[in-house]
Amino acid sequence: MKLIIFDIDGTLTDTKAVDDKCFINAFEKTFQLDIHDQVWADLQNVTDWGITEEIINQRLNRNPSEAEYKRMHDAHIGNLKAEKIKDATQFQAVLGANKFIHQLEAKSNYQIGVATGAWGKSALTKLEVIELDTTKIPFSNSDYHKTREGITLHTIEQAKARFQHDFEEIIYFGDGEWDYKTCKNLGIRFIGIDINTNKKLTNLGAKDVYPDFMDTAAIFRIL
Repeated sequence: MKLIIFDIDGTLTDTKAVDDKCFINAFEKTFQLDIHDQVWADLQNVTDWGITEEIINQRLNRNPSEAEYKRMHDAHIGNLKAEKIKDATQFQAVLGANKFIHQLEAKSNYQIGVATGAWGKSALTKLEVIELDTTKIPFSNSDYHKTREGITLHTIEQAKARFQHDFEEIIYFGDGEWDYKTCKNLGIRFIGIDINTNKKLTNLGAKDVYPDFMDTAAIFRIL
């Protein structure tokens, strides 16, 4: 049996633009800092927790307080929910993602999990567009760990405990440079989703990259 782990933003859901907008706005509200020009890939831990901590360390030479983390978190989630009410078209499934998830769930030789750098409530708000019930699968996020490696390993640990065995192989679907690097660090096979077709993952060295999940036959062949 194989474990298939998914990132969310840019992988299962086309929500990176709205998520970035909401995060940047929340950051400015919480810390009075403008981070519009921040390149996420330049940071060490590209997770909601990690980004918040690292930027405050860099710019204010301290860690955020618990109260600041809570204000940041709540402002981000509030922004996302407001944007969804205002314009739900900003929250879309990546083409073919729903169908692909259903096909995996129907096969006995695959189990699925989610490992995202988003905070839990942020992740759930976005996952609504593909109707994926995270209570039924291993699921980790930035509520638990600030590193991508920690989040991914937490999902794997949950999967092993839930299904009571090791897996023949673990495969991760992601869209970010940080996803590819995490898989390299953990020795996990990576499959890229490049919805913007900008070839950033291919240029990093990713061998299997798709624009979406529409060609499920081709993806299942490489699984």
